[in-house]
Formats: sequence, C-alpha cells, structure tokens
Amino acid sequence: MTGRTVLLTGRGVVSPLGVGLVQHWEALCAGRTAVGRLDRLAALGLPASRGAEVAPEALQPHLPRFSRKQQNRYNRPTLLAMLGAALAMDDAGLGPGAGDSSRFGVVLGVNTPAWNLDAMVAYLVASESRETPDVLDLPRANGYCMRSINPLDFSLKTLPNLLAGHVAIAHDAQGCCRAMPEGHVGGACAVGDAGRLIAEGELDVALCGGADDQLEELFFTTQWGAGAIASDDGRPGLIPGEGSGLLVLEEAEHAVARGARCHGEIAGFASGGGGGRHPGEDDPARLVERLARAIDAVLAEAGDAPDLVSLHGDGIPAHDDAERSALARVMGSSASSTPCLSMKSAHADLGAAASPVELLACSAALEHATLPRVVSGHLLSPTPAYRSALVLSLGLFGECAALMVRR
Repeated sequence: MTGRTVLLTGRGVVSPLGVGLVQHWEALCAGRTAVGRLDRLAALGLPASRGAEVAPEALQPHLPRFSRKQQNRYNRPTLLAMLGAALAMDDAGLGPGAGDSSRFGVVLGVNTPAWNLDAMVAYLVASESRETPDVLDLPRANGYCMRSINPLDFSLKTLPNLLAGHVAIAHDAQGCCRAMPEGHVGGACAVGDAGRLIAEGELDVALCGGADDQLEELFFTTQWGAGAIASDDGRPGLIPGEGSGLLVLEEAEHAVARGARCHGEIAGFASGGGGGRHPGEDDPARLVERLARAIDAVLAEAGDAPDLVSLHGDGIPAHDDAERSALARVMGSSASSTPCLSMKSAHADLGAAASPVELLACSAALEHATLPRVVSGHLLSPTPAYRSALVLSLGLFGECAALMVRR
C-alpha cells in the first residue's frame, strides 16, 4: 500500500472448522477437516456430494446477537457476514461508528445470491407457455410472481449489495458501503480496496472481507454443469463450502492512538481481470501471465519476498498448474523452498470468503510461527524470521488477486 500504513486490528472467522479465529486455527493445527458427504448435496442426484458447512451447533451460541426478526430477513451469506463482522469488531475493541462513522467504511466481497432452487423450478414450470412448450409466457410469469412469490425471498434475499448494507447499518459505517460481487476473488479485492481507501486517506477504519454460501443448490448444479465441481469418483475440481472472513483494517496512527492490538500489516495488493472463460477453456499461458503480474506487483509494493505462500489450491487442475508456474516465474528457485499452505483441503472452497479466511489463518501462522500439518508438510520453528505471507486467489473466469500480510 502506498501512503499511510494499514494495520489489521480485528479478525472474525466463521468457517466449517469453527466460529472464531481461535477455533478455526486450533482445528487446522489439530489436523481436522470439515469436508465430507452432505445429504443436501446428495439429494440433488448428481455424482458429487462432498462439501463443508458451518455446523448448527457452532452457530447456535452466537445467534442471540441477532433478533429473530433480523434472522428472518437474512439469507445464509448475510447471517455469516453479520456474525463475522461482529467477531471482528469485538476483536478490534471497536463499537458502532469506530470513533468517527464518517471515516469508517464497509467493503465486502460477495457472490450474487441465488434464488432457492425449488422456488426457481416452480416459477419456470408455472411460467411456461401452454401453446408453445419451453417458451416463457411473460404474462403468466408476472401473474405467478404477484400471487406466489414472497418479496422477502425474491428481492431482499437475492440482492448482493444487501450483505454489505446490513453490515454497514449494524456498525454505523457511514464512510462508504461497497459490495463486490466478483466471485472467488471478491474477498481478496475487498480487502485490497479497503486497504487502499485507508492508505490514500479516504477512511481511517474499514470492515472488509467476504462471505459466501457455495452449498446453495442453484450454484452447485450450475458449477457442476460447467465442470468446476469435484466428483465423488475422482474428477478433479473444487469442493464447495460456506463461511465468512471479516477484517478490521485501521490506519496505523489511529490504531496506536487508541491502544489497539495489531495482528499485522497489509503490505501489498494487486489483481487482474479474467478472460471470461472457465479454467478448462482459458489459455493456460495467459492465466499464468495474469497471475505472475499480480504476484510481481505485490512483491514490488511490499519490498520483499514472502516467507509463506497461501495457495488458492481449489483442486481445479488449470488453477493448480498456473499457481506453480506463476510462483516459479516470479520467485525463481526460492519458490520451491518457500512453505506453501493449501487450506481448502480442511475447510473446502469458501468462495468470496476464501481469501479473507486464509489471510487471517496466515496472520495466525505468522503470530504462532507454526504451519498446520493438515495443509502443509512443514512445521515452522519459533523464530522471528517468518514475517510475511502471500495469499493467492483465482476466479472461475480467469480473474486473479494477490495480498501480502506482514507480521
């Protein structure tokens, strides 16, 4: 980041491994995995049923934070985002407004929330023309909407900007409110953009990160059809999950003045647009080039090479190959000796929440000088030599992003 120093002062994680960074980190260190067969996915009848969900018993103790009326207005990603935001603000020791609400903003990476699959099928069946099968009859469709669709389900639970809006309202963030529906790289871009807003003097504090529910049936069936989901019999691909990762970022002098505890510094960010093609259809050389440019830009901004690398590691072969090639191109021989983490093997692919959750786990790894065996073959000795981690993110249409967190 250019300009003012951007510190990480609040961490909130809601993941299939646990609610709270401590619980998430301890599960990683214990070698636990939340990935397994899910009945809700198996019921779709596809040859893929593995995923990872946030356990109801892990969520239940935290639900009293929100009234029953609030919970009824939230879709799943919003609930996860609201809880992650509350945990991050508690960790930062900040109340509503963060001292000056006009200098406090929200930037949140999201996916476009999908309509309930059963409701979508019912709508399509009811809207089909009687005279011409497989053709939409608009008057019938409109009539069905007016009679049979709950506005709360069709609008208030399917607008992506509502996630950021709910978080901003709950914490009185009036400086800015931005939702970034950029898929898997949305969370990384939200953290990077929030850091830049602070570095350039637009904000003093930002609540940022991502929230997502990739177990939603319409997302799952769509991505299965596109070849992105791993099958039960060995077809490579991503394994979906759900969760949120929220960070409180703060300008250094602002944090020091109030005696805040610092968990690290956001030392660099870069991103690249995609070619609009799924990984199997993209040009591998161009994907490597985009990712290498992003990595190179982050290392130049941070001024040094990382001691750890958090791989996107979603199991899609084109992504895994691109990460190896891009790191070797930028880091040379040191790429093979730098410890790498691949955390999706433990908590699955959390979509827009993946990069923020993985960045927060990296901050814990740097803090404790330890890498969990479940995601790495290495153990770090307790030494101050490990100071920084590079976090990589890849999207399903060729997008990429890279973040550097420094101890």
